[in-house]
Amino acid sequence: METTTIIETRYPECDRMGIIHHAVYPVWYEIARMDFFAALGFSFTDMDKLGVNPAIVDLRLQYKAPASYPQTLKVTTRRGELAPRKLELLYEITDESGVVINTARTFHVWTGPDGRACSIEENLPDIYAKLQNS
Repeated sequence: METTTIIETRYPECDRMGIIHHAVYPVWYEIARMDFFAALGFSFTDMDKLGVNPAIVDLRLQYKAPASYPQTLKVTTRRGELAPRKLELLYEITDESGVVINTARTFHVWTGPDGRACSIEENLPDIYAKLQNS
């Protein structure tokens, strides 16, 4: 499964040179991650109700070209590696002409209501099956 999130850059996201500040990209990836899980049928609201969370333990970004204001960007999100307690998501941001602006990878560990790592396969087998098929 692959999801697409459209980002309209905003002027306050720019640095003094008119380039989107590097700190904005993780926020965009979180928006894209929320869209990915919603498309999977397991929204962040659902996660909150069940007390589970795909906690980020690693974030890696690679800046390939600058983005600026005003621009419409596309974030593509897809699943990488998957294990009962772990999940990797892969992202790519492109501009209107298809130029790759940024790529990223987030690595997550599933946590339960107690904040400890848990097996999504054991606790939510239907969600794990959806992730396997994504």
